[in-house]
This record gives sequence, structure tokens and C-alpha cells, in this order.
Amino acid sequence: MRRFDRVLVISPHADDEVLGCGGLMAAQAEAGAQVHVLYLAVDGMRHYGLDEATTYGQRLHEIETVRELLGFTYDIAYGDRGLTERLDTLPRRELVDLFEQELNERRPDLLLLPSFADYDQDHCAVFHAAFAAARPIAPQFGKWLVPNVFMYEMSKIQWASGPIPRSTAYCDIGPHLSRKLAALRGYRSQHRPSPHIRSEESVTALATLRGAEIGVAHAEAFGVLREVL
Repeated sequence: MRRFDRVLVISPHADDEVLGCGGLMAAQAEAGAQVHVLYLAVDGMRHYGLDEATTYGQRLHEIETVRELLGFTYDIAYGDRGLTERLDTLPRRELVDLFEQELNERRPDLLLLPSFADYDQDHCAVFHAAFAAARPIAPQFGKWLVPNVFMYEMSKIQWASGPIPRSTAYCDIGPHLSRKLAALRGYRSQHRPSPHIRSEESVTALATLRGAEIGVAHAEAFGVLREVL
């Protein structure tokens, strides 16, 4: 496995990072990389499949549980602001500025973004702003150019109105699948039984399919937006 020094994951909500790249995060952290997650909107709210609304405090406790399992640090951009599923209402310039500041301060060599094919409008808003923030301006002009920019996927993007991006990079997560599933369970307000797309069965099925594409038991797949060799 290729090890990066500094990995930055942009996660619209607390669980997207686990669903999309929890295995890669665990593998990189174990190999000694600094893995940092920037969560956008974290709120207490009512979810399909739960009888009671979750609180902001419960969501923070879930993040701490998952952080301990996968070994990352994190920041929350919009905590307890009621912006879950409403990130697309923020000015794109505000999000671009937020992401540019994060990139220039943290100087990651791998940036992981949610897919632009997602049906959630706030995921799409996050992708487009982060993609703009990662535009290629050389460091001598005062901006950090991230050498590797990937998109992560999750099973829900199979419901897409446009073409699904082709997977062009893979990470063998066989040794780390159990930690990814444990992290999913750590998000108690988001974890669901089968056949929900956030069930362990669904997550494992996608990992099995991606693994078969590279001849291993389980893998995560990524769309490559930029890779500097």
C-alpha cells in the first residue's frame, strides 16, 4: 500500500467518511500518516428509521467513538447550526474559502472528496466547492497544490441521474474491513439493518465487488481527479 504523509478527508456529514473511505483511513493511520477529517454539518435531527431525534451531543459522542477506532483528528465547520441537508444554501464562495484555508494550513498530499454523482444536493455543493479550492496554482504563488485528489464512493450513488464516475484507484482494505464496520456501528444514529444502504451488509457487498475488480477480498474504490507521480 502506498503511504501518504498527510491525508485530508472532506466529509459533508459525520458518517460519510466511514462509508466512503473508512478502510483507507484506517490503513493510512496505521502506516503512520496524519489523517484529518473536516466535517461540514453536524446537527441533532430526526432520521428515517429512528423513533426519536438524535441530539448534537449524541452526534459528537459518535464522532469521538469513531475517531478512536480509526485514528484520525477532526474539525467541525458548522456544528449545531441546522445545516444538515442544507449545505447547498451556503454561498459557494464561503465554502471555497473554507476549503482553501484548510488546504493551505494542512498541506495534505492526499485530498479525499465526496463524489459529484451523489443525489444529495449538499454533497454535490461540497464537491464543487472543494474541487474549486483544489485548483492547480503552484506553491510559489502562495497556494498549496494538493498532488493527489480522489473522490470516494458509497453504495447510495448507484441512485444517480447521471453517469457514475469510473473507479480508477483502489485500496485493499481486507485487513481493515472489520474496523470500518465497527466504525459504522459507532455511528449508532446512522447505522441501519439490511437492506438499508447504510447497513453492514451493503457496505460489505460494495467492498466485495470492488475487491473482485483487483483480485482481493475487499477494497475501496476511488475516482482520480489528479495524481502527481
